[in-house]
Amino acid sequence: MTRETLRTRMGWLHAWVGFVCGLALVCIFATGTLAVFDTEITRWMQPEIPALANAQPTDIALDSASRMVRDQQAHGMSAFLVLPSARSSVLEILHYDGHEFVGDILDPRTGAIIPARPTAGGKFFYDFHYSLRGGGVIGVGLVNVLGTGLLVAVGAGIVIHLRALLPDLVMLRLSVSRIRSWLDAHLLAGVLFLPFTVMMGYTGVLVHADRILPATPLATIFRHDAAPARLPASPPVLSPVPSLRPLLETARLRLGGRECGFILFSPDRLGIFASDASGPFMTRDHVDFGLPDGRVLGTTVTRGPVATTLQLMHGLHYARFLPLSLRWLYFVSGLCSTAAIASGMVLFLMKRRRKSGYRAVFRIAEGLCIATITGLPVAILSFLWGNRLLPATLPGREILEIDVFFFIWAICGLHGITRSCATSPLSGWREQLVATAALGCGLPLLDAAGDATAWRQWSGIHAGIDGMGVLFGVIAACVARHMKDRAA
Repeated sequence: MTRETLRTRMGWLHAWVGFVCGLALVCIFATGTLAVFDTEITRWMQPEIPALANAQPTDIALDSASRMVRDQQAHGMSAFLVLPSARSSVLEILHYDGHEFVGDILDPRTGAIIPARPTAGGKFFYDFHYSLRGGGVIGVGLVNVLGTGLLVAVGAGIVIHLRALLPDLVMLRLSVSRIRSWLDAHLLAGVLFLPFTVMMGYTGVLVHADRILPATPLATIFRHDAAPARLPASPPVLSPVPSLRPLLETARLRLGGRECGFILFSPDRLGIFASDASGPFMTRDHVDFGLPDGRVLGTTVTRGPVATTLQLMHGLHYARFLPLSLRWLYFVSGLCSTAAIASGMVLFLMKRRRKSGYRAVFRIAEGLCIATITGLPVAILSFLWGNRLLPATLPGREILEIDVFFFIWAICGLHGITRSCATSPLSGWREQLVATAALGCGLPLLDAAGDATAWRQWSGIHAGIDGMGVLFGVIAACVARHMKDRAA
């Protein structure tokens, strides 16, 4: 095979795999980028939580939390206790609702429940990122397949652009033809952030590789899931929990000085696990204590080259150990990787518009691009607006927030496809950009109309989220104006 033939075939692979997978990868990368600040987004969406900088949980709060966990377990709920960290200063009693971990938020000083509004929070973006919101085993597996498609598209792109890569980067031609300008922008974003894109794609696939090639056949899993659960003959006897403070101190020493992250309670024992923020190696090392006397049963520390490599891959992908500055670097890199994928999709359409623009399949494809590239920001901003506009005491409001997200996104999808099929896709792009501009620039005003105390206490978080809303709103407005000038 000659070099030109190889480049031609790789070009076809890069274009089609990139476009088909890109429709979902834009959403996966965008929500994954937001998930870098999932805790901070949740705090923005719960302004009732007071700022408690460096607040250590008191013995009273810890003992009250353990009693609440036991009470929930006695009622059949699999709850566990999350300890305060540098990013979240509260105690949390969580359980899994099928999509996210939800539960009560406790004051670390008194152990009293903080009456914060229920919200899907930033955890919604994390859930969407790794499972397409409630896809379960199938959703996680599909995300992994798409991640593999990303790596294939990137590899093919390197082959086709390797020979002229340096000249294309040095000669950025934003003032020539639109296709050439889009290509240069695609190359610039793609190449400069190529290591980050490859790292996140590779580690993301590796984190859940067992979902693509499970050790247990899927048929066995489905049969197991379909089988009726057998209820225990009698509820388990829950042993009393001793004071947690000495157990935490013992666990910290046995874990090599690492901070403790969460506590799992069993009927006759409890396990204290190392925090995910303790370092780049994301482990599940823990210390087990017997109940009710609190004696040490053993310490589980996973070692070995394979386990350590996997822990590093998990740590790099989840990035929970990063300080604020590096999390911002992850955030900016994620945005640029998302922009690289989105610009590649626009290029795909531009190159085929003259020959295939009249075809129904092309118009539907462009409508889907409109819904993905401009409709998703509208839905994300609507999600944040919904948090402020829905009554704080409304039952099931966290589900309603998610319903707002998907409803607005569906409207954007229908709008984009309708505009594209009516042979006016430019109007579809421009109108959704205007919606993004209005929602983004109006976010600080909506936030300021709420609790001023929250703004003062969490000024950094509110300034960051509101500022990013304004930034994206201004960018959307500038692009919409540029498209209007082009049309004129």
